[in-house]
Amino acid sequence: MRTKDWKPAEPARLLVIGEDSNLQWTDQLPDFPMFADYYFRKIPYDLGERSRYMESKNLFEMIKTLTDFTYKVDEVYVTNLCNDSLERAPKGKRTLIPEAKALKGIEHIQYILDTNPEINLIFACSMQVNYWLQKSGLVEPNEEFLKGAEPRRTGINSLQPFYQPVNPKSFQDVCAKFTKLVGRDIKVLPLLPMKDYPLRDKNLELYGEAYLEVIKSFE
Repeated sequence: MRTKDWKPAEPARLLVIGEDSNLQWTDQLPDFPMFADYYFRKIPYDLGERSRYMESKNLFEMIKTLTDFTYKVDEVYVTNLCNDSLERAPKGKRTLIPEAKALKGIEHIQYILDTNPEINLIFACSMQVNYWLQKSGLVEPNEEFLKGAEPRRTGINSLQPFYQPVNPKSFQDVCAKFTKLVGRDIKVLPLLPMKDYPLRDKNLELYGEAYLEVIKSFE
């Protein structure tokens, strides 16, 4: 099974790239990344289904908030860097996207951009996603970030592989700060994973001001 891209009803103008489709509580993959389809359904009564709806709601509410309603929800294309099933990470660790899977995802993203020429902004959600976007040459690189975001060998070589960056703090150098694709007039906005939105506690302290600056840029 493979998670399918969420394709908007109108021509896409904004692309959201999540990390991967693996779920912590089941080996079954969702039909669409970040349960994007749930936002367009009736609000479910079942608690499990309600949590999926809330994830999708947070996604689209974040888009509306950060862009000051510049993009309609029907103009948002949603994918993951990896839509395939991956080996489950140990509890409390992030799923590792192997290089071959990441490069396959990069090729797919290029296809999305080629076939959706009105996309002019990308939300890249997570440190690992931004690492591979830059490492592959798709996005203009920040060398210090690349050094810090590189996966540690301990995680790669673990019996249960997981993603652990050399320096997690290096994401502060790029998060919520615009960059752009190489060779395309498309802005890229590195963001925290969707599970960390709305911002709270330490994330609010570290990234709150940068997120506010994003909103101001659209006013």
